[in-house]
Formats: sequence, structure tokens, C-alpha cells
Amino acid sequence: MGAFLIGPLLVKYEWVIVLLSGFVTYFTLLQVLRDSEEYKKVFLNVILNSVLIGYFTYKFSSIFFQTENILSSPMGFLYFSGGRKGIILGTFFAIFYLVLAIKKYNYPLNKWIQGIVYGSVTFMLSYWLFRTLLILLF
Repeated sequence: MGAFLIGPLLVKYEWVIVLLSGFVTYFTLLQVLRDSEEYKKVFLNVILNSVLIGYFTYKFSSIFFQTENILSSPMGFLYFSGGRKGIILGTFFAIFYLVLAIKKYNYPLNKWIQGIVYGSVTFMLSYWLFRTLLILLF
């Protein structure tokens, strides 16, 4: 997949597709969870926090796993990714946060699972759709 320039920024098409899929998933979950306003707010907050914790842990885990590179080039942690170990660590922290949040809020577990499955399937389907459309267009 290619990329395009916005001023000095090089933006990959893959990032745009992930962002669009995230928006579609967010607005779909808003519609699905419209019955209970309080649960919708808590659920979306917890899921967004979990995704951000996972992403930033992945991104900055290079500090732990590539210490020599970071010490020789301190700005490198902005450009390096955590690799496979970072993905595993980020996924662990995201799931750990999610479990703690589920225990903290006293909503039924099946509501949490329903929201997570619905959001995951929506994200994957919209990602696949946007990626297919991009391939057909270019």
C-alpha cells in the first residue's frame, strides 16, 4: 500500500483505513448502546482507554526491549516500535485494564462481552471493506 503527503507529513493509506474503521465502529457502538446512556458512556470510555494503553505500551516498549538503541539515539523511541514483544506487552496491559474496569463497574458480563464482540466485528468488517475499496480504486 502507498502513502500520500499532507504538507511535510507522509500518511500511509493503512493509517487512514484504520482511522476510518475506528470512526465507523465508534458510531455503530453509539447506536447499538443507545438504550442505556450511562453504560454507553462507561463502555466507550473503558474501550478507548484500553486501546490507547495497548497502543502506547506497544509504541514505547522499545525503551525496555531496545535499550542500547535508545541510549545511543534518544529520539529513536519516537521512531522505533516495540515489535512482537511490544505487541504482547501492550495486549497484556490492555486486557489487564479491561478486566479491572469490568470488575470496578457492576454491569453484567454478557453486556461487556456483547459490546466487545460487536465492536471487534464491526471494526474488522469495516477495515476489510475500506481496504477492498482502496484496492479497487487504485
